[in-house]
Amino acid sequence: MAKAGKSTIKRKPANTNVYMIGSGIGTLSAAVYLIRDAKVPGKNIHIFETLDVDGGSLDGAGDASKGYMIRGGRMLNIPTYECLQDVMSSIPSKEFPNISMEEEFLEFNEEFKTHSRARLVKRDGSKVDVTKMGFSAQDRKEMEKLILLESEKSLGAKKIEEVFGKHFFKTNFWLMWQTTFAFQPWSSAAELRRYMIRFMHEFPRIHTLAGVARTAYNQHDSIVKPIVDWLREKGVQITFKATVNDISFVKLPKGEIVADKITYKHSGKNKSIAIEPKDLVFFINGSMTDNSDEAGMDTVAKYKKNDMPPSFELWEKIAEGRPEFGIPEVFYRNPDESMWMSFTVTINKNPKLLNYIQEFSRNHPGGGALMTFKDSAWRLSIVVARQPHFKNQPLDTQIFWGYSLNMFVNGDYVKKSMYKCTGREIMTELMGHLQIPKKEQADMLKGLICRTSIMPYIDSQFQPRRQGDRPLVNPKGYENFAFVSQFAEVPDDVVFTMEYSVRAAQRAVYYLMGLDKELTPVSKHQYAPKVLLDSFFKLHS
Repeated sequence: MAKAGKSTIKRKPANTNVYMIGSGIGTLSAAVYLIRDAKVPGKNIHIFETLDVDGGSLDGAGDASKGYMIRGGRMLNIPTYECLQDVMSSIPSKEFPNISMEEEFLEFNEEFKTHSRARLVKRDGSKVDVTKMGFSAQDRKEMEKLILLESEKSLGAKKIEEVFGKHFFKTNFWLMWQTTFAFQPWSSAAELRRYMIRFMHEFPRIHTLAGVARTAYNQHDSIVKPIVDWLREKGVQITFKATVNDISFVKLPKGEIVADKITYKHSGKNKSIAIEPKDLVFFINGSMTDNSDEAGMDTVAKYKKNDMPPSFELWEKIAEGRPEFGIPEVFYRNPDESMWMSFTVTINKNPKLLNYIQEFSRNHPGGGALMTFKDSAWRLSIVVARQPHFKNQPLDTQIFWGYSLNMFVNGDYVKKSMYKCTGREIMTELMGHLQIPKKEQADMLKGLICRTSIMPYIDSQFQPRRQGDRPLVNPKGYENFAFVSQFAEVPDDVVFTMEYSVRAAQRAVYYLMGLDKELTPVSKHQYAPKVLLDSFFKLHS
């Protein structure tokens, strides 16, 4: 087990003020580590959030009358999310007295298991035999080379489609892996390699998604809200609609570099805060949901591809002249490659559609994980969570979620690109793939609200990259500043997961506060004999 090292600046917890930019899971977890492990008083911690709600990309809001909205949900896994579970172990459950969030989470997943019976569905509505991966001898050779012979240095900025032949992208494995994790053929080969190593234990059961864990409700209700409530009880201050527009740095006499000022805008006024060397600044550089836009049944969400994403703009500003801060443009310059669209369906007092989906998939709500329509031009998938999915959800209201990866092609039943479609048109496309007769569709739409979301940068963390394009969590020489996001470098772990941001937070806090504590190690499932054997047989299935 390794330690984070120690900052050259020794700090007394009671005299350390902390300023955090963004209220995503990275900074929320950093605040927990500061209070729990570093003994920093909660009243010393200040979080600035541009939006009027906390949680960053872990959102979940709405009601039955207007419709619920979840832009996306991060996949959970037991026991792979070691740092997240560590944080959850210190937060009280909101549902059950005398137990932690972690205990609630583990007990829930012990009771409600995932086992998809309709992981891939053909155009005619029949289910694909997904026990077979469909690899050719060449596919196996290329996969073995990627995992065993390549390195991140040798791969550099190669795309997945540069290390695999065309047949690979027609396999059952690719269709399931891609839609589970949201990869594209043009995504980073180095990131795919990390995923295949980190989740090797999931490879043998990728066809059922039996390793997918869930929270009792949406991730904002089940993860963000309990953490935020606990932090507020400890005195942590969250300022909404406060946009940080600059961070300045200065070099100290002994050569250390420190942040010395933050400027921000709040309530229409420009303000600034002087930062002492003993104080700390944590920055969520880059947000996967920057410039997202939402629409409803009869409106179309705006694709803001030409607008500079705010969190990347601040990162770009402070990275100018500082190569150690990475290259932000690598991740935001191609929104056509990183954009996809999700939709959340709310059904009031009309269970016909969800009953149909349950019969079609042979999975009860919460038991099936993703169902992907393999022949869909949009690469369309849906998932029905256990009901209720929101704490304020009425008993006669049902919710499910879906998303698509192919944005710029016409649908099979609606001859338009998905990003140009209304919620009603997306439902028409989905009902077509579900083989619902047209004469029954209007009846199933009664009481239904489909809210859509376009996210130009949702896949931006998967963009092809080279070493150094992402800054280190603790950039060398910087002694009161850290990056805690999907766009900081955390060795061996994988982006597009809550775990990645939480692990970055732990590294940042332990180093800057000089804690004599070991970092939580990344589980090495790839070295377990059973995992290796099961993966070998799956590769040759």
